[in-house]
This record gives sequence, structure tokens and C-alpha cells, in this order.
Amino acid sequence: MFHSLVLALPVLPKKLGIPPLHTFAPLTGALPCDFHMLNLRSVQHQVTRSEEVIVLVLHRRIQHCSGSHSGKILLCLGVSSLFRNLDLQLLQPVSLSLMYSSPPLANDSSISLEPMEISAFRLKLG
Repeated sequence: MFHSLVLALPVLPKKLGIPPLHTFAPLTGALPCDFHMLNLRSVQHQVTRSEEVIVLVLHRRIQHCSGSHSGKILLCLGVSSLFRNLDLQLLQPVSLSLMYSSPPLANDSSISLEPMEISAFRLKLG
């Protein structure tokens, strides 16, 4: 079963002098069973390369949670406590093309998605 908690790196054969790749797990825990992380990537501004932001694209699936995650159906997702050892400095809804932005939300806001909705958010973590 696929879990959004861990980003797995490709496995390479072990060679002399090359350290093995490690798993990168930036989230504090598993996402609720009806939320799916489609993309998490860094984006640089073309004008100023010093300020990097992260784009988070989420999809909320139809609520059919089964198995061990059956008690985690939520209507909203708190982003401020989503990432391990990182503070949320900016939470801003953006279009899927990243061309249009809405006003930033409060850092302690929760994201609410309707079933089968896909939304993108610009984040700045510190």
C-alpha cells in the first residue's frame, strides 16, 4: 500500500566510495487516509534566487477509508504541524499552474478540501 509519509529514493548498487542513499521523511506522521500528496517541490523566483518557496499539491479522494486508517477521516488538514522540525512561515493558496495567488492564510490555518478536489499551496518553511 502506498503511504504519503515517505519519499523513497531510487536504489543504486553499492559501489566503493559512494555512500548509500537514505530515505527522506519530512512529515511528522501519516496524512489522513482521504488526503493524498500529489507533489511537494521547491520553486525559485526568477527575479530573486535567494527566496525559495515550496509548492504542496494535495488531492482529497472520495472518503472510503479501510484498514488501519479507518478512524482518520478529517474535513480539514492542519499544515503548520505537518512538517518535522520546520516552522511554517507562509501558507498561500495558488492555482495549479502557480500563476495566480490568493491572499496568504494565517500560519495556523487548516486546509479544507472537498472530495475529489485538487489544490496547490505555496509554503515557506524555516
